[in-house]
Amino acid sequence: MKNNSGAWVGIGIFLLVGIAMLFMGISDYTGLKKAKEASTLQASDIKDGLMIKGKADLVLDYYCYETSDGNETYRWYLIPAINDMTLKYIGVKVNAKLFDSYEEVYKSTADYMEGKADRLTKTISYQGKVCKVKGDVEKNLGVWAKKNGVTENQDEILLPYYIELKTTKSSITSIVIGAVSLVLAGLIFILSKARAKKDKQTEENVFANMKVNPGWMNNYVINNDELSATASGNAAAQETVNDTVEAVESTVVNAYDTAADAVDDALKGAQDTISEAVSAAEDKEEIVADKIDVL
Repeated sequence: MKNNSGAWVGIGIFLLVGIAMLFMGISDYTGLKKAKEASTLQASDIKDGLMIKGKADLVLDYYCYETSDGNETYRWYLIPAINDMTLKYIGVKVNAKLFDSYEEVYKSTADYMEGKADRLTKTISYQGKVCKVKGDVEKNLGVWAKKNGVTENQDEILLPYYIELKTTKSSITSIVIGAVSLVLAGLIFILSKARAKKDKQTEENVFANMKVNPGWMNNYVINNDELSATASGNAAAQETVNDTVEAVESTVVNAYDTAADAVDDALKGAQDTISEAVSAAEDKEEIVADKIDVL
């Protein structure tokens, strides 16, 4: 394509984003549907990439956090890793939206351990992908272990993994974004091919005229009106391409905003349901965290 490098850059970007998001979304969605129940696992079963789900009524303080613009965006709390009498813990990477929920369970845990309560009164559910601790997360886990007296067999007590929370809703969002990106890549490719075909046809017509009448250029007087009309036609064609791409982008944005509104409505409904369940519970309050979207 002549002078069309910008189009190829756009196609490449949309293709890469589309393929990556589509693959990630499908992988997460299918994985969550087959997630292993934490209560059925042994420590040896927990490996990098495992999809896991469960409930925790015991949450220890977070050992690592991540910030953006001075605000904490993620925290790594510790929860029981398996269902046996040996206390083994695994981290869980918590989005800022869930800080309050995990803090409630942490306070319940602290009250129980300090003898202020005779039982654990809060429960939180989770689901996500097991990831190996690396870099600063691994370093901070070691600092937390030393501070809290875990000086021997750290990896046996504090498993060197954490759970990255995921939801089927966020997986579907990734799939939609990936599919839309691939459609945009295809659309840009089709429009670029159409423009290139038109440019090629114009060149062929010029060379055909030169072949039939080699001296036509010597006697040809440029007509300013004709030249202006040709330029206007090319500009109009380019404007049509731009308008089409902008229209598609606008459609995508509107569709995403609509989906976001639906998510917010669903979240509010879920929160109302949770509040009613909490108020009605007599023996134990349960905070269902995986009903809250983590994007």
